[in-house]
Amino acid sequence: MKKSSTTSSKLNIGLILLVFISFVSCEDKCENEQTLYNYRPVYTSLTELRSQVAYSEPQEIEITGKIFFKDSYLFINEPNKGIHIIDNHDPANPVNKGFITVPGSYDLAVKGNMLYTDSYIDLVIIDISDINNIHEAGRKENVFNTYNTYGYYATDDALVTSWEISEERTVVTHDCNGSDSDPVLYDWGYTLSDGIGTFESIDNRNSVSPTNPGMGGSMARFALAGNYLYTLNSSELITFNLASPESPSDDNHTQLSWDIETIFPKNGHLFIGTRSGMHIMDLTTDPLSPTLLSTYAHVTSCDPVIVDDNYAYVTLRSGTECEGFTNQLEVIDISDLTNPKLLHTYEMTNPHGLGKDGNLLFICDGSDGLKVFNAEDISDINNNMLEHYKDIQAYDIIPFQNIAMMIGEDGLFQYDYSDMDNITLLSHIQIKSSH
Repeated sequence: MKKSSTTSSKLNIGLILLVFISFVSCEDKCENEQTLYNYRPVYTSLTELRSQVAYSEPQEIEITGKIFFKDSYLFINEPNKGIHIIDNHDPANPVNKGFITVPGSYDLAVKGNMLYTDSYIDLVIIDISDINNIHEAGRKENVFNTYNTYGYYATDDALVTSWEISEERTVVTHDCNGSDSDPVLYDWGYTLSDGIGTFESIDNRNSVSPTNPGMGGSMARFALAGNYLYTLNSSELITFNLASPESPSDDNHTQLSWDIETIFPKNGHLFIGTRSGMHIMDLTTDPLSPTLLSTYAHVTSCDPVIVDDNYAYVTLRSGTECEGFTNQLEVIDISDLTNPKLLHTYEMTNPHGLGKDGNLLFICDGSDGLKVFNAEDISDINNNMLEHYKDIQAYDIIPFQNIAMMIGEDGLFQYDYSDMDNITLLSHIQIKSSH
């Protein structure tokens, strides 16, 4: 009986421990119920994506992205879809000529007869020498290998190209004390087993183009200088040698900061805007391998930059993507490229792209429209506004030979500024959603 009693006691203790462990296990699981936009990734094979580049009849513009101007033609990127070609020989009567389908296109630059654009992880080279027979001339595969959309990287043979979206209440269960297997919580939401759950809808518009012999906008991530194409890819600068225009080589990768956003070439240098400042890089010694001269730091904010001979003009804006709260224009002395200095700061509403021609400074101030300043006196820019076009959402602008080509959510606007005291609207191409 004594042995049986001992056995019974052990069984009772075991049951108590089991109940206790179960109780603790349940108590250590936490549930967080949120109403989220649930995004489930849709993959497309690389084979299919690489066969879709094609030229077609003109299409209505639905979403505007980067712009590039070359030889009286405007190239307007429609993010993730392709590029609209606008015949701009007569800016008062621009003609939509055609559309180049390029899946995953966000950035572009044109040199000679070749248009260079990204297609997710590839660089695509498109022959535009005959406007009626535009075609793919070459491709560099897997050069933008850090491509991902919110944590979902390319597989060996497919990419995330879109998302299935539903709004639903999601219960996220995780260990109260946290574990490696928990769903990861970011500012925008959670990673889930079958996708992501965000507190807001995802905005897939990215910022992107200034260059010679063509010209792009200040939001560029592609830039041309000499016989080289410079592109920003995550945290690195990739230099392509264009000696063979149809088959450029990515001969050099330069590591920069994680937050690089825009690029502007000027007088043998690159001015690279980041969320935390501006890098100045020298191309004169070795254009294939740019060297860092200096870095100008500012508060965390989205940051396009343009440059004239002695000054850099930087717009800082707030936004969820940039995690900043500053909306202003900064004028920086770059007479000594190794020691840039802040000279003046001017408050803005939510500035995006900007452009400058002579003393005229154009600022796309987001929902506050397009603002044109006489910037001859850099110490008094705010008191010298010449025009303010309100009630438009201004994104980026290219001023060239008295014509300012401005893109925004309401379409393409063109202004004649040959008389700075009488700047006039020449034309407007609406986008489909604004009709």
